[in-house]
Amino acid sequence: MRKFYFNNIDDLINHLFYKYGELSPLKLQKSLYFLFAFYSGNYQAKEKEGVTESSYSDSYPKYLFDANFEAWNYGPVIKEVYKKNKAREYNAKEFKFDLEAKINIEINKFINDVSEMIINKSDFALVDRSHEDYVWKNSFKNKNSKIMKKEDIENEYRKIFQSI
Repeated sequence: MRKFYFNNIDDLINHLFYKYGELSPLKLQKSLYFLFAFYSGNYQAKEKEGVTESSYSDSYPKYLFDANFEAWNYGPVIKEVYKKNKAREYNAKEFKFDLEAKINIEINKFINDVSEMIINKSDFALVDRSHEDYVWKNSFKNKNSKIMKKEDIENEYRKIFQSI
């Protein structure tokens, strides 16, 4: 099983710029966070519930992309993305999903649906929402490390998806 759907997060970022135009730094970071959290939480919830689709866990990567989120003042941030975005290293470029494969159709739909919801929110509505997450709160309070562990994000969002 592949661990990440996007082996390079830049592909997803360029795709978001292609779809929505230039995004503010806050909107970009919160988009990545919520896409990551919703995907990993939903994946974990289905796996824990024992979804019986024959090859669900074999075909769906565990994570949408590799991420090392840190708890910053305005919510979760991937420091490398922050630096590259500040240096204007991203370009609008469509990611070509192979729409012959069911997984690609579903993940493309997932990205479109979730990013559409995110894009329609104000930057600070997204900041406020990210500040509600326990994983952000706990990491932000930690004086030694602001790292938000992938497992903590997926566990928090798995619980959210299981409660729906």
